[in-house]
Amino acid sequence: MAFFQRVMNYLLNEVLVNGLANSRTFQRFAIRSDAMMQEMAKKSAEHKAQLGQTAAEKGGHFWRVFQEELTKGMKDINGKVK
Repeated sequence: MAFFQRVMNYLLNEVLVNGLANSRTFQRFAIRSDAMMQEMAKKSAEHKAQLGQTAAEKGGHFWRVFQEELTKGMKDINGKVK
């Protein structure tokens, strides 16, 4: 029984693979889907780069404001101690 299953599996696989490989419609589908996937990957990479840049800018701004506030707070504490 297993032998017949393997033979049928092999024959169906060969027919299916050869049928799709020789099909102009499937070839067009494969080319279009590949182009769409590449475009989506490119847009995703661009979007990630923009998000990373925005986060870096916000982080830099946060640290500048934090440093200014810390400096002001230290001046206030030093002024009150004297």
